[in-house]
Amino acid sequence: MSKFEEKLKKILKETLMDLGVGTPSWPRWMPSKMASRYSGLSDKTLRRLAREGEIYAVNIGGKKFLFDKESIDEYLLKEKAELQIHLDRIKDLPI
Repeated sequence: MSKFEEKLKKILKETLMDLGVGTPSWPRWMPSKMASRYSGLSDKTLRRLAREGEIYAVNIGGKKFLFDKESIDEYLLKEKAELQIHLDRIKDLPI
């Protein structure tokens, strides 16, 4: 993991802790509503991300899923890193 990724992971973890999201009370595997509350992503988005292989989820029957907290964290970190790259590119554009 690069220093940039480590720094972003630390920032994300601190931000989640500030929001009360990164507390140990969140289980590793969460049902849809809890995973949605944890991540800020809709149930529909979580299912799409799982279908696309971006996060891990287990179908426990019908439309019921359990989502992996660690893969959600990794996805959010990756998205934050990509956003930072885009912001850096915009910042470097001549005005």
